[in-house]
Amino acid sequence: MRKRRITTQRVCIQLTRPLLTGGLSASLLIAAVPCSAMQALDDSALAGVSGQDGLTINLEATEGWSADSIKWKPDAAELSLNTIDLTGVESDGTLAGSDPAAATFTVDAGTAGDGVPLMALGLHTDNRIRVRTDSLTIPSASNTRSMGTFAFDFEGGIDLVNNGILNMGYNKAYLLGEIRDGDLFYRQGDDTNHWIALHDFALRWEIQEGTLGVEDQSIVHRAGNPFDPNAVSGPSSEIPTSSNIQASDLINLALDFDLIYGQKVGAEEFRITNNARGLMHFGFLGSVRDAELKWMSGGVWQGATAGAFDPNGVNAVTSEGLRFSSQWDYVNLDDIAANNFLSAENEFRWKLGETADVASVDQSRVNFELGDWTMWGERTERKPSAHYFPLIAIDVINGAGQGPGGLCWGHGTNFQAAGCASAGGQFINIQPGRIGNYYGFTHGGDSGALAIVVRDGQLQAYSRKVRLLERQSDGETVNTREFDWGLIYSLANIDANFYLYPGGSRYDSGSASYVGGDGIIADILLKSQTLDASNELQTQNWDHGTHLMIADTEANMGIGFMSSSFVVAGNDTRIWVKPQVGNDYYSGGVDIFSPEARFNYRATFGGGLLPGHPDYDPDSTTRAQTVNGANLDLNLEGLVNLRFSPSDPASTAGNNYLGYSGALSLGAGHSDGMSGATTDLSNCGSLGDTNCGSYLSIAEPSQPEAAIRLANITGDFAFTEGRVDIVGTGERAASPEPKMIIANNIKLGYAAADHLTDILDTVPGISSVNAGQPVIIDSIMLGDARLGGMVIPSAQIHSSITLEPQSAAVPFSP
Repeated sequence: MRKRRITTQRVCIQLTRPLLTGGLSASLLIAAVPCSAMQALDDSALAGVSGQDGLTINLEATEGWSADSIKWKPDAAELSLNTIDLTGVESDGTLAGSDPAAATFTVDAGTAGDGVPLMALGLHTDNRIRVRTDSLTIPSASNTRSMGTFAFDFEGGIDLVNNGILNMGYNKAYLLGEIRDGDLFYRQGDDTNHWIALHDFALRWEIQEGTLGVEDQSIVHRAGNPFDPNAVSGPSSEIPTSSNIQASDLINLALDFDLIYGQKVGAEEFRITNNARGLMHFGFLGSVRDAELKWMSGGVWQGATAGAFDPNGVNAVTSEGLRFSSQWDYVNLDDIAANNFLSAENEFRWKLGETADVASVDQSRVNFELGDWTMWGERTERKPSAHYFPLIAIDVINGAGQGPGGLCWGHGTNFQAAGCASAGGQFINIQPGRIGNYYGFTHGGDSGALAIVVRDGQLQAYSRKVRLLERQSDGETVNTREFDWGLIYSLANIDANFYLYPGGSRYDSGSASYVGGDGIIADILLKSQTLDASNELQTQNWDHGTHLMIADTEANMGIGFMSSSFVVAGNDTRIWVKPQVGNDYYSGGVDIFSPEARFNYRATFGGGLLPGHPDYDPDSTTRAQTVNGANLDLNLEGLVNLRFSPSDPASTAGNNYLGYSGALSLGAGHSDGMSGATTDLSNCGSLGDTNCGSYLSIAEPSQPEAAIRLANITGDFAFTEGRVDIVGTGERAASPEPKMIIANNIKLGYAAADHLTDILDTVPGISSVNAGQPVIIDSIMLGDARLGGMVIPSAQIHSSITLEPQSAAVPFSP
């Protein structure tokens, strides 16, 4: 087909009608500045365009493009991007001298080899483009603050070939969306403040043959045949194996970036130079198979059925918003070995480690790569695939009564408070829209929030290979080590409520005066539980549980924390891009602070047979699947701070490490309905550990009633000068083997006062006068009997853990 080219000089768009209607009931409003007319097309240009020709439209914003706001308005709340600009930009973030923002849009029509008519759409940038929004707000009566400023520099595009645009009846649609060489910047406050960025951001999603259509008021994106245990026949009833994978089952993907930290250079607010410092590298690469993604109407919900907060119950009232579900398996080395159409690039891998020096010619760095991912255990209705998240809701709520209710910790059903207690669980709730007076302002319950809600998520997969990737100074990556062992972090029965509010953290114009303003405050409630076969009570469940372990995948055996359950709660959590003070690199970075937090972790330490072992059989009565060593129950409640900082380029202790520091102040005062724990020590043990405050309990599995318990722990802890350093081969002459070092100083009681004071001085609503409280273990118990107590007025400890290949270690002799 011939393609005709149409060129426009300036483009401006104004939409005032709902962008998504019907099943997706939300409005997107764009208020744009006045537009200039497009360049007219003369008769000679139009004469060659026919119904059989493809069409190419070049879009160029010679003077830039801007809009007053883009607003998403589900129900009574709204999320607003304000003062949006689109311009050309140089590769380092420089605006001066850059080409105008330009893109090419193509439309074509034709037929497939079998005669099926097809439509092809494409939209690609012609040069590097910046999209910037001055602020992101969720307006309400008590909150006019902003989450901050965002800017996205990128190149990329999208291609679609389908029988129409959306068509459930056609299963050979092609879709490619990608972003190349991107930089996503985020800053709180004015341009004198530091920013963080996803540097060298790469995003790719390619479906080679699949379905893209609308079904039951859902936009469906499918490749292959996701397993359905309820299907009695047909492709979806087949369990995915290496022998039945096809090229059309694949989605090729990438999500890869360096997290970096920097600040304004000269007149450019977002410019990357070698003054920026890296924090860490993160990457997902490879392919997934038999995947299905759905976008549906409906956000959060209210109301209950039979005393449970049920998003699909008959009494649930669902707000406007979006719901999302996802399901897939991972392409592993078995699949590649059995099929010649697959290559090493199709193996799904997770990369994690150091960044290179930002904007430097030296591109050396060291990463770990976790590969060869496979399904954990047998497929059931609750875990049909390795990755299965049936409900993720994204909504903007007004805070005044909206929200899905709390979570029932200890039970698989999220009952209301009374039902949770009677079922043996503990009701935990953080009410949306309410923020205490910690940061210089108060929200009484009406503050709007961006809500992200998860129910019944399952990540039942694990990695069977670990590689050490060392990239040389010229950018060449070398795989220097490969181990037949894995890092297992299978997560079962994930429920979560996240609410994000504007405001909370800002240093104005670089001054030392704290004024609550731009930033992010979050209410965080997350749990993952190992439940019994009835999906009710926490118990040991090897085939479907939360396991945090290391494994010898050649022997198919693992050791670590099995059948875990955990809950993380953080009320009024401030997420702050903290400015660095002088050359003190630990003073700046990504700072997370919560005045009321809880972490409860329950697990069994031991080992077991992995699903690939020939004797793996969860139902076996003759072959033990696990060996139980000890039951662990840890509960921590109080104030918490955690900061991730860039490395000091002048450090002699290592290069490009991830710095960290933090503080923990354990206490007995808790927000009503958040933690729910008391310190009624007369009932500690006899009525369960929820009466023991912050505690650590260790028990022999055969005699859980005879636990050794450190109960009602209070006092202050500080962690300083922490670093996670991945050392490459030969990086240190005295110790040439590669290794990972985790080191920090631990300060207790009075020794923690200075660090805790520095943190609390940035929280106007909390006094630092009492910082440095002694660490007190009120009760040391054996079962229900109290053996005594312990006080640590002050202490300093240095901790260092080094992990290195066994070939460099001292041989073990039993």
